[in-house]
Amino acid sequence: MLVAFPQALAAHARGIRFALANKGYLLLVAVPFGLTLVLYLAGFGLLAAWGDRLTALAWSPEAAGSGGLLGALYWLYAHVAKYLLYLLTMVLMYFLFMVTANILASPLYDGIAGRMLARARGAAGRENPLAWWRIMGEEVKKAVFVAALPVLLVFVPVAGQLLAPLAAAGLLAFDFLDFAFCRDEPRFAVRLRRAAAQPLTLLGFGLPLLVPILNIVLFPFAICGATLLYLDTLGRAEGRPDSK
Repeated sequence: MLVAFPQALAAHARGIRFALANKGYLLLVAVPFGLTLVLYLAGFGLLAAWGDRLTALAWSPEAAGSGGLLGALYWLYAHVAKYLLYLLTMVLMYFLFMVTANILASPLYDGIAGRMLARARGAAGRENPLAWWRIMGEEVKKAVFVAALPVLLVFVPVAGQLLAPLAAAGLLAFDFLDFAFCRDEPRFAVRLRRAAAQPLTLLGFGLPLLVPILNIVLFPFAICGATLLYLDTLGRAEGRPDSK
């Protein structure tokens, strides 16, 4: 349904309102945000320092003096394509840093999702089923899957560069939704299949998290928004949320 996309977009605003109305969550979401921001700034610094050298490996600047078709192609590369590649690199770099931060923050996210599910359903909720190191271990396994497809698509000419951000957005959304989902459904393959059946939901939630600058604002509250979205979509069979 087309309504799924705007509903998923709106989940970010709902997550922000929820965290601001429940101050106990603010410190919890601030930890992974600070970590991701530090990692991203470090990566951005490396990209700024070494980006031109890396792109020079793809096409040597000596081609700039060439005439004819080769010179025209180099001009397009140097003034258009190179900067599009920089933008794609920044998006995927932030995506990978978010995946990394989700691994380190997985015990916090598991606790946040559990508390929100219990609050929404008016039940005692299930305590963390695993110790924190086992939760992180499970997140590492999931992160390998989540990160692999977008990175591999980057190496597919043309189509891969277009599909990589879409795949990254959908899989990143699934990663956040899965903290709540895994409490209701222990089988990863089942969770992945049911989530993939709602691509507009995944894209609606995941795409804003890849938009430079905007993602820095949204990321701290993404776990809250994803849990509320889960309760309204994939988790509807388990009960309706009180998202206020």
